[in-house]
Amino acid sequence: MAPNVSSTARSAASNPNLHRRFHNVASYVSELGGPNGRVIEKVLIANNGVAAVKAIRSIRRWAYEVFGNERAISFVVMATPEDLRANAEYIRMGDIIVDVPGGSNNNNYANVTLIV
Repeated sequence: MAPNVSSTARSAASNPNLHRRFHNVASYVSELGGPNGRVIEKVLIANNGVAAVKAIRSIRRWAYEVFGNERAISFVVMATPEDLRANAEYIRMGDIIVDVPGGSNNNNYANVTLIV
């Protein structure tokens, strides 16, 4: 009976770049066929709490695995006065903090006009 090979293992075997390290985000995009000049090096976290922390941790882990530098991608976090007073973990993890009004999410995290 043939061993059960997962689809992840098959894709790793067929893609030599899957576990390769790159010097920076631009070389990663270029070598994997992405369009020139379209490199994302900064991510906006328009959320708070556990979801924001999990997103930052996941992307930092990926950046370390791919670039050897967990800070290859920087994070802009939106912070309400309430989040700042609580010394929220996602704020401490962010690289750039943008102060936004407190209150309902329509005033801050869900306010497209404010975000853009």
